[in-house]
Amino acid sequence: MIEAFERYVSNYDMNDINIKLKYDHSYRVMELNKKYATLLGWNKEDIELASIIGLLHDIGRFEQLKVYHTYDDFKSVDHADYSVEQLFDKGLIKEFCNKEEWYPIIKFAIQNHNKFVISQCDNERILKHTKLIKDSDKVDIIYLLGTLGELNQCCTDDKLTPELMEVFRKRQLVPRDKCINKNDKILVQYAFVFNVYNDICLEDYKKYITKFHKRMNGGEQFEEVMEIILNYIDERLC
Repeated sequence: MIEAFERYVSNYDMNDINIKLKYDHSYRVMELNKKYATLLGWNKEDIELASIIGLLHDIGRFEQLKVYHTYDDFKSVDHADYSVEQLFDKGLIKEFCNKEEWYPIIKFAIQNHNKFVISQCDNERILKHTKLIKDSDKVDIIYLLGTLGELNQCCTDDKLTPELMEVFRKRQLVPRDKCINKNDKILVQYAFVFNVYNDICLEDYKKYITKFHKRMNGGEQFEEVMEIILNYIDERLC
């Protein structure tokens, strides 16, 4: 699997910081998925499957940047759907995994890893893998934003939109398409925590969201945001 991934990414310019960003992200999410699956007591087969899903979840990002010159899904394509297209419509999955019975799990998990709501599914094994990749992806995104400063962003003087703040106070995901200003978009990232399914991920999440918060330096309105998050995490972990 690793050799196949290295062959695939060799087709792209690794000197491009954006390509390198997704390359490193893919490996970190693979390791997180493996780590959490192990801590959850999954069997050897599901740990291997979680590793594959982690490594491949963003495989479409490389072609997305090459074709559309952006990672912004709103300006190009849904990157999860595009990843599924590369893997399954174009047959790339065969390079990474020859166990066809795993394909429906891999496909569903990758296609749903960035979705606001998981598609209807009654298969518990598929759902557990989907929830795990969503969790691992969010943990690494917050790590990336808080530790590496991927977007070089910071809070502004914009007031958070009251309607979105009310959504946040209800401990719900904040819809990005309702954002009016830059701080609203940052609030979207803070709200990721309300969509973490597995408690086992929350210790890492707490560590990284704290670094993210310090880096944002968002003033009084984001102090309330952080207090809500820390209370939420502590309640779940107690």
